[in-house]
Amino acid sequence: MNGRSRSALDRAREYFVDRGSVNARGVVRPEIVDSWERSRNAGVDATRLALPYEPDLDFDGSLTHCARPVLDDLAERLSGMSVAVVLTDADGRVLERRVGEGELQRRLDEISLAPGFSYAEEFAGTNGVGTSLEGATPALVVGAEHFSERLQAFACAGAPVRGPDGALAGILDVTCLRAEANDLMRFLAQQAATDIEDVLRERGGAGVRRVMAAFRATCARARGPVLAVTEDIVMANRAARALPAGDQDQVTMRAIDVGTGARPWQERVLLADGPARLMITPVPTGRPVGVVIEVVPSRSNLRLAGREEPLHRVLPAPPAPARSSALPGAGPGLDRPLAGLAGDSRAWRAAARALRTAASAARSTVVLGEPGTGKAAAVRAVHGEMRPTARWVTVDGSDPEAAVVLAGYASEASASPQGSRSAATVAIRHAEALDAAGAGALTALLEEVPPTWWVVGLVTAERTPEHGQIGEVLAGFATSVLIDPLRRRPDDIPLLATALLARLAPARRAGCTPEAAALLAGARWPGNVTQLADVLRRALAARPAGDITPADLPGEFAVSGTRRRLTPLEAAERDLIVSALVEANGNRSQAAAALGIGRATLYRRLRAFGITDVGR
Repeated sequence: MNGRSRSALDRAREYFVDRGSVNARGVVRPEIVDSWERSRNAGVDATRLALPYEPDLDFDGSLTHCARPVLDDLAERLSGMSVAVVLTDADGRVLERRVGEGELQRRLDEISLAPGFSYAEEFAGTNGVGTSLEGATPALVVGAEHFSERLQAFACAGAPVRGPDGALAGILDVTCLRAEANDLMRFLAQQAATDIEDVLRERGGAGVRRVMAAFRATCARARGPVLAVTEDIVMANRAARALPAGDQDQVTMRAIDVGTGARPWQERVLLADGPARLMITPVPTGRPVGVVIEVVPSRSNLRLAGREEPLHRVLPAPPAPARSSALPGAGPGLDRPLAGLAGDSRAWRAAARALRTAASAARSTVVLGEPGTGKAAAVRAVHGEMRPTARWVTVDGSDPEAAVVLAGYASEASASPQGSRSAATVAIRHAEALDAAGAGALTALLEEVPPTWWVVGLVTAERTPEHGQIGEVLAGFATSVLIDPLRRRPDDIPLLATALLARLAPARRAGCTPEAAALLAGARWPGNVTQLADVLRRALAARPAGDITPADLPGEFAVSGTRRRLTPLEAAERDLIVSALVEANGNRSQAAAALGIGRATLYRRLRAFGITDVGR
């Protein structure tokens, strides 16, 4: 560009930023004008950069692994030049950056063109990465063609990288200072992108063939369920397909979560029919590209005929810590849901079982959980079910008079050691807040408690306090039960939402759309059920009639309530996935086929968005 044309471009951009239109046709390329409009509509600030950062990206995934030889070769060819080579994923998030010249590296750091940062157009405005992503075509952006002032000192050329299935896998970008821009950048980016695609195609095909061969070999010798998982494919034998859908999902998601290690290992899981062990074997083709999983019920002999002992001589996963204490011999019906309280997850049932067992034996119990998890409600429900004729007594540990009240109950207990006067359930809320006198009174009560009294200490924490007098007192309880936070019980959220809506608006019969339900299920809920009730209360106010939609949820919920804030593109992707699952009645395979993606890819997106049981 000469100085005159650059000046005209600068003026055209300034006019567009101020007024939203271009006043000099022919000065700005049409594709750049389209990108400016998208950037403006997305709310990009033209004067500053505010790029999201995600440190937990898969920086060593298949795309990065296949691209590294190409990036190394290109970086070597460009050594001595002030040029950077950047690889991003399909969302514009930087995975790799190669830059040799020190001054350029410093300047790229200033604009956060570095691993973990997103250069999607909705955040960074017009640029080689984001604009190439939007059009799924190569893009060259130079100087004032960038929407953001912070990027105008640079020139960048981006080219799409497609996977073996034709889907967009990422962007290969070549960036330099504006003064050194030339058409060679576009050629280098396209050539490198093509080279990466060739490696992906070669390794992907070979990898899938190796995984399929290992899958068939395992099926030939194993009598039980066998699954194989690659980045895009999930295979299952007849026994695996006969597993309940929830068990299939659990096994597949676990394989995706742990990735592909270098050696076989074992993991214990709890399936619908009871405990089982997963025998997970990576399938390498230069690097592990998939795993074969054999599901072995724990009652079976793990040393099956034909299995080589050294192959699976690995450290087994440590046993999961007990989430609750329960009396041995408790009946199987004790883990049913609590009457009057919404919740049917495995964790909620386990807590119900432990509370019923403790209540039936009147064993003093510490109940732990984060604020708002429903500790008091669960204890009250168990009291009403298991001890309907007993007195219900509550003491607030944060009350200055708590010590006096507890001392009174200790005296009463001492006067009737056999519980002749009456049975009672004594629930001490906020037991962790008891002062020294209150802790002493609680100790006396525990020492004198009659066999018909059930003393329960409710502690707002995930574990018993270890230090101080109250920690020693709580350690003296006979058993403990943990009420899991809502983020660990996503299956309970739809039931809770339905029950809360019925309570908050009994005359409306309001529900949640599938999209709103998926967003609620994917939230972290630091305030647990209390926060969920507040969010639904405000959503009902935002929509006086009809079902609640994502737009009705409070703004701060989308920012701080969910695991992370979704970009508009991610939100659209999530909604498409939810709709596909609803159409397929929850069938993952059908939904993946309708979306045109692999089943394993769908599982990864479900995990990323926190979507569970949609459509079922």
